[in-house]
Amino acid sequence: MRYATIEGIGFGGVCACVPANAVDNLTAGAELFGNGIENAIKATGVRTRRVCPPGVTALDLSVLAARTLLRDHFTAPSDIGGVLFVTQTPDHDMPNNASRAAHLLGLSSSCAAVDTSLACSGYVYGLWLGSLMAQSLQGPVLLLAGEDHSRSTSPRDRGTALLFGDAGTATLLAPGGREQWHFGFLTDGSQADALLIPEGRSRHPFNDRSLEYRTWPDGGVRRPIDIRMDGMAVFNFVVRSVPECLTSLMKRHEVPPEDFDLLLLHQANLYMMKQVAKKLGFPQEKMPVSLDRYGNSSSATIPVTICSELREKVTAQSHRVLTAGFGAGLSVSAALMTLGPCPCPGVIEYR
Repeated sequence: MRYATIEGIGFGGVCACVPANAVDNLTAGAELFGNGIENAIKATGVRTRRVCPPGVTALDLSVLAARTLLRDHFTAPSDIGGVLFVTQTPDHDMPNNASRAAHLLGLSSSCAAVDTSLACSGYVYGLWLGSLMAQSLQGPVLLLAGEDHSRSTSPRDRGTALLFGDAGTATLLAPGGREQWHFGFLTDGSQADALLIPEGRSRHPFNDRSLEYRTWPDGGVRRPIDIRMDGMAVFNFVVRSVPECLTSLMKRHEVPPEDFDLLLLHQANLYMMKQVAKKLGFPQEKMPVSLDRYGNSSSATIPVTICSELREKVTAQSHRVLTAGFGAGLSVSAALMTLGPCPCPGVIEYR
């Protein structure tokens, strides 16, 4: 595991935006799972998901979240030094989402604008990279994290059909203060196939069969451009690697579990999250959950959870937080940091 520390950066605010369209898994999964639908929902922890309608993307959601956050923070767009957009579902391969977001938000043409392609571990990576940008640019940076993975999820694949939702988020990272944020990173590229979209890019370009639904050896029915997940491989990686990474980070900085106010985990799967918390010695009440109402929105789940479950707490006071994103790569990003007090408009709906 590789470590990093950043000093003098704080949360200037957090906002999340989700589509107004809510999908009830009890109804959506009835045909696929039959009488086993309740057990399937219990296993994932996802009862409803938010799904983008045609023509709405993660960029739209993230821009609305950012616009709302800047309004509540009383920050002029011209003051923003840079935009970092974390996504694996950009509007286009070219140009990048960050450049488009900067224009839509009315930011100065002198601001830096860059995308980074990360999924489940993306938000914590974004906090690290965005903080480095804010330090270097000597000004606030907008971290936008959003995904619309529902478009690359097969409704006929039992491993993923009930899991993924869409969301866009905005986090303001601002220089100032003496806070130290500590990060840790782990990557196992040998297991890249455990969570993969097989076709549609340079290695296996989109072709005339990419939109065909097929039955695959794992029993899933999906297109080659849909997400393929080896659930057991991902589960084994997470319950082994995430507690090890977070424990290592706590020991390195001599902070025991009882000193933390919150354990903020990527909202991947409720059973998986509970296993991680149990191994770390965190009580369930310190681990907020938003997965049941919003689904797994990949890089956006941690800020969605902050805005959904912690709005009043974050607005009112400071909290010591242990957080981790984990999944595709396979990768883990972990952090020990302070959250709040800062503006938090909560979760808004895109209509």
